[in-house]
Amino acid sequence: MNEKPKILLVDDREKNILVLEEMLGDLNIEYVRAYSGTEAIAKAADIDFALVLMDVNMPEMDGFEAVEHIRKDPRNTLLPIIYITAFYHEDYYRVKGIKSGAVDFITKPIIPDILVGKVTVFINLYKQRKALEEEILWREQIEKDLKKAKDLAEDAMRAKQKFLSTMSHEIRTPLNAIINTVNLLHDEDPREEQKESLDILRFSTDNLLKIVNDILDYSKIDAGKIEFEKVEFEMRKLLEGVRKSFSYDINRKALTMEIHVDDQIPAVIFGDSIRLTQILINLVGNAVKFTAEGGIILSASQEKKLEDIITVRFDITDTGIGIPDDKVDMIFDSFTQATSSTTRKYGGTGLGLAITQKLVELQGGTISVQSKVCEGSTFSFSLPFQVSIKTQVKDDTLEKATFHSLKGMKILVVEDNLVNQKIVSKYLSKWEVEQDLAENGKVALQKVMQNRYDLVLMDLHMPEMSGYEATLKIRSLPEQYFQNLPIIALTASVFLEDREKIQKFGMNGFITKPFNPSELFWSISPYQQKR
Repeated sequence: MNEKPKILLVDDREKNILVLEEMLGDLNIEYVRAYSGTEAIAKAADIDFALVLMDVNMPEMDGFEAVEHIRKDPRNTLLPIIYITAFYHEDYYRVKGIKSGAVDFITKPIIPDILVGKVTVFINLYKQRKALEEEILWREQIEKDLKKAKDLAEDAMRAKQKFLSTMSHEIRTPLNAIINTVNLLHDEDPREEQKESLDILRFSTDNLLKIVNDILDYSKIDAGKIEFEKVEFEMRKLLEGVRKSFSYDINRKALTMEIHVDDQIPAVIFGDSIRLTQILINLVGNAVKFTAEGGIILSASQEKKLEDIITVRFDITDTGIGIPDDKVDMIFDSFTQATSSTTRKYGGTGLGLAITQKLVELQGGTISVQSKVCEGSTFSFSLPFQVSIKTQVKDDTLEKATFHSLKGMKILVVEDNLVNQKIVSKYLSKWEVEQDLAENGKVALQKVMQNRYDLVLMDLHMPEMSGYEATLKIRSLPEQYFQNLPIIALTASVFLEDREKIQKFGMNGFITKPFNPSELFWSISPYQQKR
């Protein structure tokens, strides 16, 4: 508080006011004079006073009446007022003074020390009140600024999520067409030179899809929207699956890859097998990418065990280019690679290790690296898992790899992209499914009202009417058939908000683009039984 506290001195005699000012001269305060009750009322309405020293015996309007008027102003209900009077010892004046709102009396003749002491108390209280008010105002402003910043951050996050969702749709939709066209061509017994071209195309699309997935995963982690599941899986089968996924690149580069699993690790454990696979693929993928000769060793060992919780340590060792000592601490940073030449030569977003670190830490694990330039690197991470009493998990891979006829099913495919229409249609034709096509939600709604389908494959982002709106309108139709009609969403979005929205709008499930034939088949085949 920079301004001096102000005191209103009210007395019809100037000499009395001068005496008060002289007595209070050592206090760092500002004096305002009023020579009548009327003048005091006017000044109290315009100025914020710390205290009023009010003479009682004045002509026209006495101090009691002036105080009553001052108190009528809501801003002055707590204003401290001390009466200066020679009649304090008479009970009538004491009671009247208290009723009018005085906080104290000072009797004439005035004793300077008493006056200074009492005034000092109220000045200090005023300063404390003002400091508290300023603190409250400051805190309120901080809260407003924080709320504004929070709102801006949330708006930015929503805009970012909307942008990424749109980009996800715009990129993954054509990727779906390319990947599944490659799959269909592979199934049509191509010549050897055509197979090689298809393998190159598949390799390129897989890399592009990985880049898209990295960006989306990083966005979800950054927004705190990542989720982990807990399922039973076989560690050895998972590690072997990771090795097989890199068999093409390993053979092409004439590398070796070994897998070592500690016998102490149970056959079956509980955890997020999908995220573990993602972590391992990121680390093994880097090892393969940055290794020109030699090989990779993937090992899993028991680090510790407490009751039914086992901590497994994974080590991925390669004989690759290694990482300079001054770059080791920064390789887990977002959008960062060891050197700019690494990015030019090997490609990548620089997000893989940042995502890997976050996925490990969010599951209660740790990750580290040891490396020497031109000798290789070892990435190590530890994760906790729950032990299962099972010795194996039922494997339905073979069952799901075998497609059977879906003859008799009638499906409506709602898709605005003509290429994706043809892709889905080709798969459904291979499985002998009768099908109709609709290019948007509006046409889909009309066809559903005119026909009887076993299932609807509903794209979400379409002109005229979106898949969400079409589903909502179908569910609002009166017949029970429309409430029970299975509707599976076809979506290129991988965001949790979109999946929650899919359920909220009454859809039975979703298939993420780009989909694989097995996923499509096993999403629709259960409904063959429910005709």
